[in-house]
Amino acid sequence: MNHDLMICISLVASTGCVTLGVAQEANELDTQSSLEETIVESGIDPPATPRQIISNQASTQAGNTPVTTTKKPDSAISPVQEITSFDTISAAEIRTRQRRGIEDVLRQSAGVTLVQTGQSGNQTSLFVRGQESDHTVVLLNGRRLPPGLAGLYQLEFLDVSTLESVQLHRGPLSSLYGSDALAGALDLRSTDARFVQDNTFEGFAETGSFETTRSGVRLGLREGQVGIAIDAAGTRTANDRPNSDFENRIVRGNLAYDLSDGVQIDFLGYLQDASVVIAGPNPAAFGPPFPANQLNQNTSYLFSPRLTISRENWDFSLFYSHSGNELIASRTGGNDNTLKQVGEEVETLFHLRASETLEWTLGAGHYHYDFGRVPVGRAPTGFHYGFTGIFSQVDWEFLPDTTLLASYRYDEHDSFSSKGTYSAQLSHDLSRTGTTAFARIATGYKVPSGQDYAFLDPSVAPGSLLPEESESIEFGLKQQIGENSQINISYFETDLDNLVDGRFSFVSFTSFPTVVDTEIRGTEIEFRTSPLDGLELYANYTWLDTVITRGLLGFGANRPGDRLPRRPTHSLSGGILLEGDRWNAGLEVNGAYSRLDSGNVPLEDYTVARVFGNFALNDSVEIYGRVENVFDEQFETVRSFAAPGTGAYIGCRVVLGQ
Repeated sequence: MNHDLMICISLVASTGCVTLGVAQEANELDTQSSLEETIVESGIDPPATPRQIISNQASTQAGNTPVTTTKKPDSAISPVQEITSFDTISAAEIRTRQRRGIEDVLRQSAGVTLVQTGQSGNQTSLFVRGQESDHTVVLLNGRRLPPGLAGLYQLEFLDVSTLESVQLHRGPLSSLYGSDALAGALDLRSTDARFVQDNTFEGFAETGSFETTRSGVRLGLREGQVGIAIDAAGTRTANDRPNSDFENRIVRGNLAYDLSDGVQIDFLGYLQDASVVIAGPNPAAFGPPFPANQLNQNTSYLFSPRLTISRENWDFSLFYSHSGNELIASRTGGNDNTLKQVGEEVETLFHLRASETLEWTLGAGHYHYDFGRVPVGRAPTGFHYGFTGIFSQVDWEFLPDTTLLASYRYDEHDSFSSKGTYSAQLSHDLSRTGTTAFARIATGYKVPSGQDYAFLDPSVAPGSLLPEESESIEFGLKQQIGENSQINISYFETDLDNLVDGRFSFVSFTSFPTVVDTEIRGTEIEFRTSPLDGLELYANYTWLDTVITRGLLGFGANRPGDRLPRRPTHSLSGGILLEGDRWNAGLEVNGAYSRLDSGNVPLEDYTVARVFGNFALNDSVEIYGRVENVFDEQFETVRSFAAPGTGAYIGCRVVLGQ
């Protein structure tokens, strides 16, 4: 502890700055002037068509330029955005390619594996670079969303159709976000009311296979010193399987008030409500009656006021966040449960742009979480913990075209051992060849998740669970090819210790923890090109090798030397987009190869294709359609949970306001 604290103090002193801040808000502090000069994240900037302009309108109203990130050193850039393995999926891309759920967006990213127990609304797991689902922190405009039972906010309930963008950071980020960020961070960006300048409206409605209906609206209002941004979306479907009905509703809102020039207060709110029937696996695989049909009703919310001050060379923010999640699981044959989680957070950030080559960030936050389970016919269980963290980061171009991005965070826990984590990245730009080479080393740290407490056997003390820790290295290059093409190659290795797993008892319906160590390595290749006006091609490939080095995983079904289940060795995604004056059309594929489920049970390879198209009737109205799983591929991402077959959908979108 003293050694970690000394490292933290040394880093703070080296920056020459004694101020407070927090990492999550760094994304929020980009001012409007910072958007005047931007670069396309992929390095490709094709001309905008009328169709793109329609899709981009609401985004540009809010002060966020689609498919772009801020260019150094002209603005208050997020320290997180400067990490090399970083993807931005813009509102324009989400709408053009008709992606509705978060899984639709992330399947097109390298280094990402998504598995779902069959149908829409069923549990979705996210493995970033082979790590666990609860190793990726999920944020809304920089605030943490309440974690679900698995420790990761329920991805199956995250509708993205009305968002400004989705930002995925791959690689350990505990030195910025603290616990839960061993594998990275997923930040959902809704419209920021502080930057709304005009009154705008966007709405869509669609219908299609499996009795599916979807609709959504996004509204921006500006009246003097007051800015308002509201978006809402709803989905209802019977799914491609009996007894699998799913209904989900989301509302996000932001109210901002300009106290004076560069001083603003705003309030962020979020409410999600869903119900889904879980039919369980095919009885032929596990035998009846496991598990019986189950109805899950889930509600989550977030409320967060914030004060921000923006000046030419520095920014400051302070926010409070209150979040909660409740899951009521009713199962045929008993074992009903109510699971509740509540979080309280206070964070502050100070970000200083000292010069064109040097930026400093310092931050602090306090976090407290409560977990509770109320099983029918059994005694309730609960646990709570809290921690206080400070961090510092320096972004320094100490030689021409050579940049050091280093951060350190120290978290003082009340129920677990306290810990310091760090990250250091060196990058060098060779402007003559269009090459950027980089190398990074980082550590991660995570306390146990809600499910580790919720089903813990009473004979096991919650405080006896060990936090999970990781050490990672990464290196690679980004190569610009001409004006319209780019290829990115990254290699990474991660040692993950104290992975918390459990042996579940179907007699007591409780879990006895086990500890597992793993080694993970992989390669990511991303390619994008626009050889002709109106033509874009893109492809991603991931090779992944995961090995258990100690302990038993999944009821003892996986042992040392085995691969981690449900992480394919090879993953591939890609697509083609054609654009005309008032239309666009595209084809996308994704596939997974060399797969194993729990117990080393082989899963068949699969390649799934989808097609989509949009046509603008005028400057405000477009019609669109898509076909999912075009060739009706029969596959499972989880053993005995069949994925949906071919589905067709058609809809209409209206955009008003400039």
